Amino acid sequence: RGNATVPCVTVADSIARDLQATGWIDYRTRAVLAEVFVYNPSLNYFVMVQAVLEMPSTGGAHPHANVRASRLLRYSSTVDLALLGLEVSMLLLICFDTMEKVVFYRTYRQHVRDNPWDVYDALFHVLFFILMIFRLNVVTKFDALRFDPAIRVYYDLGEVIYWDSAAEGLAAWLAWMLWFRSFKYLYHLSWARHILDTLYRATFPLLGLCLAGLILLLAFAHAGMLAFGTQIHDLRTFGVALISCYRFIFSGMRYDEFRAAGSFLGPLFYIAFKVWMVLIYVRFFVAVILDAYRECMQEQRNRWSLTFPPLQALAHDISDWIEGY
Repeated sequence: RGNATVPCVTVADSIARDLQATGWIDYRTRAVLAEVFVYNPSLNYFVMVQAVLEMPSTGGAHPHANVRASRLLRYSSTVDLALLGLEVSMLLLICFDTMEKVVFYRTYRQHVRDNPWDVYDALFHVLFFILMIFRLNVVTKFDALRFDPAIRVYYDLGEVIYWDSAAEGLAAWLAWMLWFRSFKYLYHLSWARHILDTLYRATFPLLGLCLAGLILLLAFAHAGMLAFGTQIHDLRTFGVALISCYRFIFSGMRYDEFRAAGSFLGPLFYIAFKVWMVLIYVRFFVAVILDAYRECMQEQRNRWSLTFPPLQALAHDISDWIEGY
């Protein structure tokens, strides 16, 4: 098996040398990418391995690797077919629920925006339909490749794996939305109502705070890219720097890396980011939520003493019994 890979390595090496000799990589080249696709039949996983060498306009070279695993043969076993049946059943239930809501709102001449949970359900339904379109797109593109494990040829699975990763990400978001939808049925409980009312009350102040935070992130990302784009990998481009600055708020920054990139600007950038984004902005964010929660509690203090009716009735009977003695 090891001898079978020698011709592939030899051909790849000759291609790389030919590209180097003909000047394929020059000062205008921004990235060199090499892809390898492998398939594990026992786990039914396709793996894409990308080796990327980025050469940004600011100078330097940043190598990194990207590995993605996907199940492109989704419906090959009995369990997978059962999962397909559940997905089809979910799609039918969503269709029936949509038709029921359309008939209800047209019959009683109401607007869907009057009920926030119906707006939430409509968004969930739309995203689920988009997920099914992504799944169908993945299956169609994969079938067009006519994959056969017995034939040793190159299959360009990059686009298929990309759409499968997008579908998995959307499925993860839908799973979160599905669990959050439980608050719709828990709204009659006081603690759940307090949480939702607090979030609703703090929505507009948080939107304004998010806009201010976005401006600060843009400023730090731009400054970090210009000052340390050639030394720090996380600040190599503006887009990557923006995402990295957002990540720095929660995961922290490596002071030694900034100190090595610049004896003066490195510590200055580190301290300024910590002061503005962690000590000030994050505390403003928490303060807005706490202020909304305090206002909500003051309005609802004596409104729902106990949320479960039998317990409330029992407490009333006990209080009457104590007063009788």
